[in-house]
Amino acid sequence: MNYSLKQKCFLFMLVTVIVSMLMLGTVPAFADVVAPVETGDEVTQETRENETEIVDETEPEGETEFVAGYDSEEYDSVDDDVILYSTYSETAAEKEKTVGDKLDEKFYDFDVAVYKVFGKIQNKVTLVISKLFTSIGDENFVIPVAAFSVLLCFDKKARKYGFALLFAIAAGTIIVNLILKPEVLRIRPYNTLQNTDIWPLYSKWYAAAGSLSESDYSFPSGHSNSAFEMATAMFLCCMANKKKKIAWIFPVLALGTACSRIILMVHYPTDVIAGSLAGIVAGVIGYLLALAACKICEKIKFIDKISIIKTKPVIAVVLFVVVLGISFGRLLTESKEEKCAYNVEYDCNNKARIDDEKYPAIDGENYCKIHWKQLSGEE
Repeated sequence: MNYSLKQKCFLFMLVTVIVSMLMLGTVPAFADVVAPVETGDEVTQETRENETEIVDETEPEGETEFVAGYDSEEYDSVDDDVILYSTYSETAAEKEKTVGDKLDEKFYDFDVAVYKVFGKIQNKVTLVISKLFTSIGDENFVIPVAAFSVLLCFDKKARKYGFALLFAIAAGTIIVNLILKPEVLRIRPYNTLQNTDIWPLYSKWYAAAGSLSESDYSFPSGHSNSAFEMATAMFLCCMANKKKKIAWIFPVLALGTACSRIILMVHYPTDVIAGSLAGIVAGVIGYLLALAACKICEKIKFIDKISIIKTKPVIAVVLFVVVLGISFGRLLTESKEEKCAYNVEYDCNNKARIDDEKYPAIDGENYCKIHWKQLSGEE
């Protein structure tokens, strides 16, 4: 049976979603989080008797609710789905494990095994190449691409590419930044691995890569998502226009970006897998929406006649190189940036927000987005 490209897109997206759910175990992980657990007043009397101090879930009046660190000694005496921690006011409290906490435990062996493989191929050449690839998924590259795609929407011949890129980037941003990252709440590996057996090796690989960092949560990988959403959209557009040889360049670039996030040690391998799958889904969505948008434009005569840009492949290539060079240049100076001041259950290596009106210094210290929100009581 012969399927149209649109039908293949639907099938591919469905298979991608199913595979991602099976591989990453997101269904049981989410089920565990929403399942009733014993916290607060529901903790059994037996558990309370085993603790040296009764845990009070209510903060004293006037004090913040921010989580400042785990109490590892008391942790062993409570339910597996409950974590004892100290608040910013040093008052004991409880919280449920996040999906990110569960992913750390469930996929620790897998992530470590992949790290060991990528750690062995680290050298000056592979690290420079990795930083070049990772620049493709950086916002300094994606934002200009999104702006350029808007212009492409006004060119009759390139309209499909413009709409596909624009919708794919929008879909990927919603899926990853607005839905998955805030729900999963997985901390970066260069923070959470500090108290594990792999840290002595991982810390060396991380330092060798330049100690790069981000300021938000880890799962899924935003760079992998960005690379694959753009690559998938371009791949499908090129295939539809029978440019098969050019089409395969984009998935290769995206794969290089995904692998770079592991060799640079800024993401768990499972973050990268999830981000890549999310990007593929976003790319398919972008392509399908682009087809619909192009049909609408064809029906509106004055829009269909607009062609303000004389698109040429050479121009697109030059712009690609220039924007990539700018993104790569900024990345090379990233390791010199100030790190988050948080240092309770781990020394936070996230990028601190400096001279940012949205994230002002707290008591003279600069924090990443995660810990600033927690310290200020916003999260």
